[in-house]
Amino acid sequence: MRFKKSLLGALAVGIFLPVIVLAAMSSTNYYIYADSLDFGGGLGTSTDNNLQGSIGGEVSPGISTSTSYQVNAGFQAMVRGALSLNLSSNNIDFGSMNTVGTVVSSATNATVDTDSATGYTLSVDNVSGDFLAAVTDGVVDGAGGSGEEYGLAVSGNHADYAGDAAVVNNLILSHFNLPVTSDVTNLTFKAVRGSSSVAKTYNQSISLTAAANP
Repeated sequence: MRFKKSLLGALAVGIFLPVIVLAAMSSTNYYIYADSLDFGGGLGTSTDNNLQGSIGGEVSPGISTSTSYQVNAGFQAMVRGALSLNLSSNNIDFGSMNTVGTVVSSATNATVDTDSATGYTLSVDNVSGDFLAAVTDGVVDGAGGSGEEYGLAVSGNHADYAGDAAVVNNLILSHFNLPVTSDVTNLTFKAVRGSSSVAKTYNQSISLTAAANP
């Protein structure tokens, strides 16, 4: 019997927040990231390009910093934050599960970098395919239900839960509310075969998403 699970490559999301957000203006219906005092310009488009420009109003543009703040002055100096997500491996394989009641595991590391002032949240975005029965008691040990169980444990400085959780859509794996550099979350997938488990090859695809916090 061969039980196999695949973890697909994750996507770095495009929800990037500004590094400095204190000057932002918002309500329930709009969000103005930054404004500009000028007497011309605007948004110009063509088939291949978008151009945002301004005429006038650029007083002392550029970046000024100190130990406690950063000011990006001028229309052209305004920048968004960046966020990236990398997996040490995008394939999880339990191999052949020949022994009833024996827990097998396989792991990968998810590394997040972001300069977003609000930090990030790493979560399961989508799950498809089939696998063994999901863990319900917080521990993949074969003790629950029919004896077969499957789940995911997380560890790291900002892991969101302890124990083993069912792999489901929108499961939050880790989060932090400040910028991070090489913030690693270890993802350990676990499974155990029960006496009534159906003999076949199991496959599951999972998408992970790292998003800047609002």
